[in-house]
Amino acid sequence: METALIVVALLAYLGFRQWLRQQRRNMIHRERLAAIEKGVELPPLEQEVQHSSWNVQRILLLAGLTWIALGISAFVVLTALLSNPTGAAKDIPQGMQWIGVAPAAVGIAHLIVYFAGRKKEKTAAL
Repeated sequence: METALIVVALLAYLGFRQWLRQQRRNMIHRERLAAIEKGVELPPLEQEVQHSSWNVQRILLLAGLTWIALGISAFVVLTALLSNPTGAAKDIPQGMQWIGVAPAAVGIAHLIVYFAGRKKEKTAAL
């Protein structure tokens, strides 16, 4: 019963937050329509200002380097464990160290997107 009450309270909270967000957006919309009718210059939306402040390229670089580090470290740790089969790794199947290649590949994909976006930003700035 307590779990159901917690789930209902959580859903009510999330629904109320969404309702408040929608009411705020409606108010901003009405204010902007009134400004357009009066011919006043519109300031940029708060969402546009926030979106431009995020540096997606830095996030991609950080994520790529993190995934590569995780993949390489998983590969190295599992290789070290499997090189000594008498220890705690006797239950680990041979070749399991190659599972570290997947996170490293995800990191490489992030870095490819990072470099492609950086190149695109440089050409757009010219």
